[in-house]
Amino acid sequence: MTELKSENGIPTDFKKLDQYIANKEIILLGEAAHGEGKTFEVKTQIVKYLVEEKGFNTIAMEGMDFLQMEFINGRNVLKNNLPDNFENEWYNFWNPWNPAKQLISFESFIKNSKISFAGIEPYENITAMINISFIKNELEKSNWAILNKKEWLKLAPIFEKINTNKSKLSIEEFDYITLQLENFIKENELIHFQDNFFTQMVENLITHVKMNFNPNTFSNEDEETAYYVNTRDHQMARNLIYFKERNPKAKIIVWLANFHGATNLSEVTYADGDPNMYSKLKVFGEHVKKKYSEKVYSIATTSSKGFSKIPYNLKGIEETKIISPKESLEFDLDKQKYNFGFIDFNEININNPKKIEEKFNSIMLGHTNQNGKWLKVFDGLLYIKENEIAIPRK
Repeated sequence: MTELKSENGIPTDFKKLDQYIANKEIILLGEAAHGEGKTFEVKTQIVKYLVEEKGFNTIAMEGMDFLQMEFINGRNVLKNNLPDNFENEWYNFWNPWNPAKQLISFESFIKNSKISFAGIEPYENITAMINISFIKNELEKSNWAILNKKEWLKLAPIFEKINTNKSKLSIEEFDYITLQLENFIKENELIHFQDNFFTQMVENLITHVKMNFNPNTFSNEDEETAYYVNTRDHQMARNLIYFKERNPKAKIIVWLANFHGATNLSEVTYADGDPNMYSKLKVFGEHVKKKYSEKVYSIATTSSKGFSKIPYNLKGIEETKIISPKESLEFDLDKQKYNFGFIDFNEININNPKKIEEKFNSIMLGHTNQNGKWLKVFDGLLYIKENEIAIPRK
């Protein structure tokens, strides 16, 4: 592990990362859980360094949908597709991060920097209703609706049913709307916005329907979880790819959980149920790594001790004590007495190829002790010896 020296409790010498991130265009910057205040502070400093010193010009955010951030980037025609005053209040929609006191500096930096943003989520509920109506109206005006009146008369009521959310879709309705929307994309007849953005809107509507209106039943809870994780993460990756295709010169920092940033999750044995659960999942990082290969560098964050808590003072949201068991990587890292450090997994794999097949325990995913071939799962590891809860601003 390379020590990252610090001042006032925050690392300052990120130049030590330069050799590992050279020629990278997409950095996945993870966190073990969404309630780590110290992680937020350190990630903020890394973002500042990457933007100010290494030419990164885009922040992609888990928790913000693709359409919201495209408007913030300047696609003003989308104004009517968003809640009132979104332009001034957009940061407050970034949950669960925006209430964290430790992210005030991050908010100030990104709002005052000349950078672009990419939302990677499919439609959030707050924008879904507005955009379902918008897409329906655009489709109704298209040549397809005119030439296929019988099909359109069958499709339009399903749109209304989804938009009002007063009753569930039947299996027939679900299959029909997803098939028709997929056909719209394949036929490539719907050219709006002078680029592929309308196609992206339709694709995210398909995902929204699959995640929120699927009438099919699942044989067990694991199968249901796998369906929703795979559906969401695939669309998250597709949204980043759409952005990168429109902006080939973008150098992107993706703020997300370690879980979504994993590039080979199946190499970890799941600890809270079916040990093969992770082999059923294909998360965001795997899709992005497959598409952009050596241009991607995935960083996990972990700690040996401390506490974690999502920044809300709400009943049911409790502090979690971070514990590193004796057999875990974090227990060994704690012995080195570095408050902050960095490990490049790729360098280890190159210098000692046999290591890549070795299994060891770590709490990188949600502070849960799990066994796996972790050197295959991430490119690098950011170590923060002791974490602290994310403190609410008020």
